Amino acid sequence: MPTKEELLEGFDLGEWEILPGKGLLRRGDQEERPEPMVFEVLIALAKRDTDLVTKQQLIDEVWDGRPMGDEPIARCIHLLRGHLDDRQKPHLLIETLQRRGYRLKQPVKLHKQQEVPLPAPGPRKRKNAVALLAIGLVTIAIYIWPPTDSPPPVRSIAVMPFDNLSGAAGDEYLALGFKEVLVQTLRRIDDYIVKNGRVKYNKEAVEVAELLGVEKVLFGSLRREGNMLVISYHISAGRRGVVFSDNVRGPVEQLFALQESLAEMVRGNLDGKSMQTLFKSRPSNSDAYDSYMRGVYALEHRGVEDNLTAAIELFLTAIDLDESYGPPYLALATAYALMPDYRRAPLEEMNRLALETVEAGIAADPIIENAAGAIYGFVYHKQKFWRKAEEAYLRAVNADVVDSNAFNWYSRMLASVGRLDDALEQALRAVEIDPSNAVINSRIAINYSWLLNSDKANEFFARADDLGASGATHMLAYALLLERDGQIEKALSATKAAVQIAGGRANWIEPLLGALHDPSKAVAALRLLDEVEAADQLPTQVSFVARAMLGDVDGAMRIARQLEKPGEIFEMDLLFIPELRAFRQHPEFMPLLDRLGVTDYWQSEGCTWMDDRVVCTAD
Repeated sequence: MPTKEELLEGFDLGEWEILPGKGLLRRGDQEERPEPMVFEVLIALAKRDTDLVTKQQLIDEVWDGRPMGDEPIARCIHLLRGHLDDRQKPHLLIETLQRRGYRLKQPVKLHKQQEVPLPAPGPRKRKNAVALLAIGLVTIAIYIWPPTDSPPPVRSIAVMPFDNLSGAAGDEYLALGFKEVLVQTLRRIDDYIVKNGRVKYNKEAVEVAELLGVEKVLFGSLRREGNMLVISYHISAGRRGVVFSDNVRGPVEQLFALQESLAEMVRGNLDGKSMQTLFKSRPSNSDAYDSYMRGVYALEHRGVEDNLTAAIELFLTAIDLDESYGPPYLALATAYALMPDYRRAPLEEMNRLALETVEAGIAADPIIENAAGAIYGFVYHKQKFWRKAEEAYLRAVNADVVDSNAFNWYSRMLASVGRLDDALEQALRAVEIDPSNAVINSRIAINYSWLLNSDKANEFFARADDLGASGATHMLAYALLLERDGQIEKALSATKAAVQIAGGRANWIEPLLGALHDPSKAVAALRLLDEVEAADQLPTQVSFVARAMLGDVDGAMRIARQLEKPGEIFEMDLLFIPELRAFRQHPEFMPLLDRLGVTDYWQSEGCTWMDDRVVCTAD
């Protein structure tokens, strides 16, 4: 059997030429560049030629014997088959032996270089040699000085979730952190579209690229070797396959340095320039940075009980350990701002803490000032300081590095003051950089629904559902769309789901939908709503919409007046949806908007109320 040293000099496998020294698989003009881990699996298989390689042998040789499941092995075999064009069954190159392992189905052929003495060339052979030399020089020149009409470099990429090959739940924050930091730093590259892939697709790279609308896709993985981390990645360019692959390795205490190295490598792959200017702010304490990264993971998974509180504690620890590093202040302020929505924390206290935190962060690290506009905007929105909120959001969405959340929050603010077209525009900007974000896709679906574009609304509701969207607002908006389109049974199911998510009772839903199509049942339906409301078993936004649609506009106005309190008792864009035209004809509608500061905002922006919609000068 061949030794690893012999294999590293190169070998053939079927139609493929394997060049480990170059990290290359070649078949004719086709070239593939697997990630290092995948190449290690191929070498382990090739060492046994066509004999069985057990899973434990693979673990011992490729993963240094660390305890782990079968998933990392299966992933590498899947990727390797893709590189070797061996996905179709029956496999021609790599065979799976159930519960045992894998083997190559064709023998390897080592590249053996033999030195054979050549006779001295005669005159004619010398001419041929000169001609061949000239051809060789021309060929080399083509590689060194490519034609000037070569295609321009690719200018868009999606960064997909990193695999945690260690298998330990405690390392998930590292896998998420490396991916998120890479996304944010690459976004500093001029004229480069970088999209954040949040979910794993069971698709080929070319399909993922097409789905997300990019020319390249980056896949990464992280594994721990004791105290060392190994972060591998490969970049695929559509049907051209893997075009770059590499890895960085270092101690876990040097997280930030490893992320810098990774970003610098990827930047070099993309356009060959230095990465140094992409890192504007650096931590000075490794423990602080580790605490910050753990907090980011908890914040990202804030729907899980106690995660938001845990994130706050981790960010506070990071700030105590490194007071001059700005990002933890931003993250902490975000967590405070979200506490009223996720944990029913006191709104005014959380707003105060969010603003105090972000102001302290800007004083410590002025680089975060523009990005902090998203926090100011969110708080001012809740306080109904519309003009101040918009000014802050505009700073955030025009910052050097833009979080999709800034666009999403700005979209919600615009919808709250009736600018539904502009709200849709901002949400679409958000999805351009964060295409697999369930919340953003849901927001786009809702905006399209309010603008009576049913086809687009259904398209984005389906996308949001596939990505895991589930909130009460999402389901209620979908129910309204279904009811409008005459899909009563589906509307009934969606409304029940919305009420259950919000913790309410659902016994009023069928009578309500029946009353919408038979006005004679409206009185009984409203009586039932009174009973459910009295038992505090009806979400406020549902009660508001239901009363308005049943013709009880006085009751709907009674609920809407609660918007004059701090915060938003329900999403204010509901004031402007198509189904509530009768409510907007209530004599108290415009005075309510006056008290909410909306009409003053319209005046400052050159907007007026015309034909049941907001019309702005820019329109």
